[in-house]
Amino acid sequence: MANKLSLVSRILIAQVFMSCLLAICLLYQGKLIALSALLGGFICVIPNSYLAYKLTGRRTADANQLKNTMYTAEMGKIIITFALFAGIFATQEWIQPVALLAGFGLAQLTHWLTPVAVSVLTKK
Repeated sequence: MANKLSLVSRILIAQVFMSCLLAICLLYQGKLIALSALLGGFICVIPNSYLAYKLTGRRTADANQLKNTMYTAEMGKIIITFALFAGIFATQEWIQPVALLAGFGLAQLTHWLTPVAVSVLTKK
């Protein structure tokens, strides 16, 4: 029996894959550029993992509780994203900002396009 991954898991795996792929493609530009892009991708993946963990942890039928969970999880995601960007820019003087933002942007774009790709590929 095949292992069925949830859409959330597929999105996170796709984000990690695309972040690594971008870093590999940028290696010819230099190690620091590739590492910056990889860090940018993981600045997107880590908060999304937190959000997924919080939203899939408990099931509830109470609409108010679900709404509160969604708001607090999203706020946590925003705070984690901000903290990761601030930490990287404050402590790593070698960071390449354009590559970092490109890695973050590609991972974010992957997050948006994965559900479309999964629905197209799984139609029979």
